[in-house]
Amino acid sequence: MIKYNVEGEKNPPFILKSINIVSTAESSLNKDDKEVWHASILQKNDIYFTIEKNINYKKQDAIRKIYFENFIIIKDNDNMIVNIYKPTTNINTYSYTDEYKIENYLEYLGGQNTNTETLQINNQGGLVGFSIASDNLGEYIFTENEKLPSDGKLLAKAGVKENDMKFKVSFDLIIETESNHKFKANITLDLPTGNILKDGVGTTEDTELNNVIFKRI
Repeated sequence: MIKYNVEGEKNPPFILKSINIVSTAESSLNKDDKEVWHASILQKNDIYFTIEKNINYKKQDAIRKIYFENFIIIKDNDNMIVNIYKPTTNINTYSYTDEYKIENYLEYLGGQNTNTETLQINNQGGLVGFSIASDNLGEYIFTENEKLPSDGKLLAKAGVKENDMKFKVSFDLIIETESNHKFKANITLDLPTGNILKDGVGTTEDTELNNVIFKRI
């Protein structure tokens, strides 16, 4: 039992192959009644999870659903507002509006194909994900003809410091199969990834997943 708690399930029907993170920023522009332009900045982190069939698992099984729950956000900047969003038309497209905001639960149902618009994953594996965005970090006032960066470099222009936008998120990932098995792992991520103030975009791929341990529930 002690070994299982440390090492987790050794031969589940499906495995988490990788976690990929892309961090950057985008802005919305508006002009006030004094003809002054403002760029409100949103820092965003797109997170992708690749689920694969375990080739060492010899029995037949299929994904019934994959879901994320129990989101906990830890941040030092009390002014920062952090929200989680589901995809819109595909896994790389997000609309940071209330329509796509999730509170504490996101579910992908198993099916014949992976279709993120309908929150569906192929029942033998595929790509799922969500985006976590930080708002209220600041804004940049600019002139009409000024050329603005369209990525994380805009945060630096607005005077945002690295510690102002750092936060940690933890959540549970559950894989439920058609054979009525459930496997749960708790995942913790430090966001944003990379030096987006300097580089504009930061990316990380984790294929080792040393701290991700799935247990049967």
